[in-house]
Amino acid sequence: MFTVKHREIWTVFAPAKLNLFFEVLGKRPDGFHEIVSVAVPVRLFDTLTFRESDTIRLTVHGGGTDIPTDERNIVVKALRKIQDAAGYSGGAAIRLFKRIPSQAGLGGGSSDAAAALQLARRAWKLKITDDELCRIAADVGSDCPLFFYNTATSGTGRGEIIQPLKLLNRQLHFVIVKPPEGLSTAEVYKNCMLLHGGQFRSAEKFLTEWNSGNVERIGNALFNRLEVPARHLWHRFDEVRAMFDGLDCLAVQMSGSGTAFFGLCRSKRHARFVVKELRRRSKSKDFIAAVESVP
Repeated sequence: MFTVKHREIWTVFAPAKLNLFFEVLGKRPDGFHEIVSVAVPVRLFDTLTFRESDTIRLTVHGGGTDIPTDERNIVVKALRKIQDAAGYSGGAAIRLFKRIPSQAGLGGGSSDAAAALQLARRAWKLKITDDELCRIAADVGSDCPLFFYNTATSGTGRGEIIQPLKLLNRQLHFVIVKPPEGLSTAEVYKNCMLLHGGQFRSAEKFLTEWNSGNVERIGNALFNRLEVPARHLWHRFDEVRAMFDGLDCLAVQMSGSGTAFFGLCRSKRHARFVVKELRRRSKSKDFIAAVESVP
């Protein structure tokens, strides 16, 4: 997450994320699911601008016409939460420029909310600690806190307990494909538990391969438990995944609850080749982009 200030307008670039490992351990008494996740931020950004105002006003550019701008929007919810926590009565005019596809498993909404919280704390000069900000973010969305880190992270609990991971000595290169269709995260989780075989996968092997820094070994260790229910719910799952066939990616996986897929590429040059071929193979409305890991 990168922030700049020009006069009285703050701007922040909110990254997407890819889930490289995702296991669902079960449903908790509070209704959430216990998970283990490894996510990496990537260079696909939404942009938020923040200017102080008397009230909270949000305008959205891009991303379709179905994104609400009222209290249903996660950015507005986040600002209300931090207002309540700090006892602050001022407002902000927020402009959100959407580039991260929605209903993709890329965390765009959560990243936008985390960015709004950081902007609000700075611009409103709130005396809120990092720990308090993380608690507010976790209350807004389980994966919001991971966007406070500009590096790969592991997440446990319902996803809000975050641990930064060792930096690699090279960037990872991915190509993302997001078809127009989306999936309900709630339905994916519900069916996950119905279809779960009870054989949980530990993140230990993935973390060992991550620490090795060997990209091929990292690719071999990718895992996403939510692929099973997504395939059950969505008729194009195999079709979209098969778009990567024969393109020599080290691994292909769905991110989070979908419907975005990503291929782990060998290099920037390889990623450019994959994008070219996917655009040739894809339906006209598929979102396709080459991205690098952050930092």
